[in-house]
Amino acid sequence: MKRPKKKALADAPAPRTATLPKVVLVASGMLLMFLLESLFWPGHGLAWRQAKNAKTAASLASSNFLWGAPINYVPIALDRPEEYFTNDFIRGPATRWVFRNQGETELASLFSTLELTDSTRTWLNDRAHWETSANIVRIKPPPEVVVSLAPETRARLYAMLARDPENVPHATPFRFRADGFNDWFAECGLPPEKIALVRKLTYRQEGNLCFADAATFAEISSAEETKCLVRGLWRVSTFVMKLRVDPSTDVSVIIKYWGLLGPAYTYKPFIESVARVPEGSEINISYFLPPFARLRLYTYPNPSDPNIVRQDCFWSSMNFFNSAPDDGFFNPDHTRKVLKSDYTRNPAGPRQFGDLLLLLGRGEEALHMCVHIADDVVFTKNGANTQQPWVLMKLPEMLGSYETLKPFQIVTYRRKTPRTNSLVISSAASAL
Repeated sequence: MKRPKKKALADAPAPRTATLPKVVLVASGMLLMFLLESLFWPGHGLAWRQAKNAKTAASLASSNFLWGAPINYVPIALDRPEEYFTNDFIRGPATRWVFRNQGETELASLFSTLELTDSTRTWLNDRAHWETSANIVRIKPPPEVVVSLAPETRARLYAMLARDPENVPHATPFRFRADGFNDWFAECGLPPEKIALVRKLTYRQEGNLCFADAATFAEISSAEETKCLVRGLWRVSTFVMKLRVDPSTDVSVIIKYWGLLGPAYTYKPFIESVARVPEGSEINISYFLPPFARLRLYTYPNPSDPNIVRQDCFWSSMNFFNSAPDDGFFNPDHTRKVLKSDYTRNPAGPRQFGDLLLLLGRGEEALHMCVHIADDVVFTKNGANTQQPWVLMKLPEMLGSYETLKPFQIVTYRRKTPRTNSLVISSAASAL
């Protein structure tokens, strides 16, 4: 169907005689303002536009974060409580390598493929240093052999030794983030030459820095030096996690992500106040954690608690949002029942604050559980003992602790309805 009126309007010539002088006048005025601004406030106009563009860009960028703002990390090495260390250090057994289901010919072939010094190769190939029984070969290398290994050789050899549970130090080495050697052993009390020795004995595995040769170190060091080493080794790699906010931050996004299941909605006035700081500021995400997690983060279990050995990763994760811990989660059957009835397995979409991440091994065996926070960060307790604190970790670094249990899969569980009551939900909604 033809539309003659619109076509006529489109074809009609513009009334230039009336508008052209106005256009020229406006353009001249704008040009004059720009020239005056450049003359009396050089760079001011450009700076203002750049600032405005930067603010817009920052606002757009912050909207890309599901959690509402960029995250800054402050890496720390969390010390063990002082009472964990005694004046008397008991020297452990000498270094021992156990090779299972490998004949002498196969073992000699393995040594031929490793990058070794001539003296180390000669020592390892000497059958007089082998203890052979049935399908097992045991070797007790002296310190000079262990120290001589290059990092790549050590990583390859120890990865193979880790397959046998009898090689405990190699199956469960001390782990730290790959770039954190200086933090790991900062002010540990070791002299420079011993720090250099420790560095030489470390190796990398799955993005982590590992150490498995405390026995070798003890053989060539004093008891006090060994105690200093253990003090450093027992530090736990973690970080302080902060949201970076400024006037361009959309506070409603922060409240929406952190406030539905946590107490973030109660901090809305505080977040808005901090966001108004012209140069920007940071907010520790611990503010947004529920009481159970906030009170335990960066702490160790109380040794006087009779249930300390039962406060494992499953109990910690299932209680993340509870006001008071539910000790029913000491029972695996209760945990499975609650997961089945109250949670959705592998929900659609990206992970959300409070999602449970369950590590399953062969035959759906539950290996570990932690809680997703944001940006691939989890709240975790890696073990049911006094030596394991509640910390934040990047997921890949945490998974490195379970490297020897591969293959495994990560299953996500999401609460079907928020744990909060209707009053809290109403308050959170009104904050948006």
